[in-house]
Amino acid sequence: MSEPVSDPLRELFKRELDKFATEAAEVDSTISPGRIEALATLAKLIEARDSLQPKSRNWGVAVVLLCTLSIASVLLFVRVRETEIELDVSLAQLSFSLAKPQVLSGVMNLSALGIAGLRDVQLPPSRGQSPGTSQGWSNSASAVSLAPSSLGGRRGTVTLASLLFPADARLTLGRSDVANQYRLSTNAANLPLQAAVYGPVSVSQSGAPAGTLDLAVPKPILLRGGSEEVTLDLTFPSMPQSPLSPQLEVRDISFSRVDQFLASNQTLIKRLSTILSGTLSFASLNDRELHLRPGEELQFEQSQGEIRSLDLGVTQMGLKFRGRVRGMTTGTGEGHRNIMPTYLEWLKARHGLSLLWAASLYLFGLVAGALRWWGVRL
Repeated sequence: MSEPVSDPLRELFKRELDKFATEAAEVDSTISPGRIEALATLAKLIEARDSLQPKSRNWGVAVVLLCTLSIASVLLFVRVRETEIELDVSLAQLSFSLAKPQVLSGVMNLSALGIAGLRDVQLPPSRGQSPGTSQGWSNSASAVSLAPSSLGGRRGTVTLASLLFPADARLTLGRSDVANQYRLSTNAANLPLQAAVYGPVSVSQSGAPAGTLDLAVPKPILLRGGSEEVTLDLTFPSMPQSPLSPQLEVRDISFSRVDQFLASNQTLIKRLSTILSGTLSFASLNDRELHLRPGEELQFEQSQGEIRSLDLGVTQMGLKFRGRVRGMTTGTGEGHRNIMPTYLEWLKARHGLSLLWAASLYLFGLVAGALRWWGVRL
């Protein structure tokens, strides 16, 4: 155990003080003013010396300040893992996966229907033909096209029955270059499809000559998709249309497409945003809005919610979506940024008054602690 360090100045003062006390206790003693002045001078010297010594710091206060600063940094810069949003956007193409088996749409009356990626096609016999007559059409054609035609003053019709898709089916819907036409693609294997035709209808198949069906009563055309992607070209008589069922439960929603550019010796692949305009609302931040510019990237690491409505227009689709998302970002390259709310934004929206009082107490404690650490008395 180390010995305490001696202080010669204090020891000198103690000896002189002891002598002064001894002399003062003697009878008829006389204390000279010089001795009293010397003791006072020595005491002032010790006091001045001690005032110049560095004061010990209260490191407990510093630790508390460091902890509170760490908490403030987390609130300012760390973002919530998941948040609820609402989207109201116009776009050219949309992709999503179904969260469960669902009916995608009701019966659609079409001015033309084209389906590719088929494994099996069953066409009914035309008026005046016996069953089994094929007119050169194949039951194993991979693609078929149906369109109403006119014959003897009669006009045919083509309708597509309700589309039932399994869970996890990936769907992509977007405008095509044909007027009033949208293309629906899916990776669902062995997908059963059914169209209904009535009257004169033009039929085209891959690997077979075009012909015309003339049906006195509505008849079904049974189709089945193959193991690869199935594509449906849906041409509507007029726009706008709202063929999709409301409140579809979906996940992994996406607003981008991949374009390929063929050069002389290479293939260039570029991801493009399909958003034309719209608004992103943060439900957890009192519906704070973020306006989306044409072509602005919006991506989610994960997303799950419902498509409340999807309206198909002449030049664009109108989407209303609400759900919970993770890893939400916008922009590309140097403009890429995370727009998930911070914990401070979340607290401000949910507990604004409590956050105000906590911030006030924190600032008071911060100033008071700093003053105490530097030895300033309040």
